[in-house]
Amino acid sequence: MRRYLRLAVAFFAVASTCAGQFAPCKVSRPSTFDHRDGITELRLSFLEPSGPQEAHVFMPDSDTPIPGIVFSHSSIHRANTRVDLLRFARGLALAGAASIILDGTIEWETPNDNSKQPYHLIACASHWLLENVDVDRQRLAQAGPGAWVGTGGYFCLEGESPCYGGRAILNFGETTNSEFRNTEKMLTRAGRLEMAQWTQRELNLKEINPEWFEPVSSHRKH
Repeated sequence: MRRYLRLAVAFFAVASTCAGQFAPCKVSRPSTFDHRDGITELRLSFLEPSGPQEAHVFMPDSDTPIPGIVFSHSSIHRANTRVDLLRFARGLALAGAASIILDGTIEWETPNDNSKQPYHLIACASHWLLENVDVDRQRLAQAGPGAWVGTGGYFCLEGESPCYGGRAILNFGETTNSEFRNTEKMLTRAGRLEMAQWTQRELNLKEINPEWFEPVSSHRKH
């Protein structure tokens, strides 16, 4: 079952076959950018035909499988407001979830549906997380607008099983009813905390500390 934020109706997605024509992902060697508070931050690039696409990864120290989240974007921008989704993902990492976050901005000065990332890019990020982090495949999530299409929203390489299928979806960055409301929430501190607490419940994370999601004033943000 896939749980959508603020939707009352449960959605069941069953994937009978994997996408056999999916092109293999090309990715750079990840580099360690930081390690503190029990969180390792990596940087890497997906080498797409259109050019390299950078991504960040936050991995909590753990001896057991952990939840995983794929973020389609790293920020949300509206006039006089910019939300740092790296900071948001790091807060969830402190609560116990690993995340991969693709660089990109959801432009929300005029709400629109133009920020979706390409299907192949999202799938590459999903595969990287499955292949390189010891994730609990029963506690996977998706965040932000992406081309969540294919076989029921599952992403597979030929012959790969199981596929990445998010149990929880933080659906923001589009103009349909729930996505619009959630994007407006993500633009406020109280709303981001509410979204983080929803994720904590859905993925069975550690208790959320609101300070993890506060903006930082230093020159280097997470």
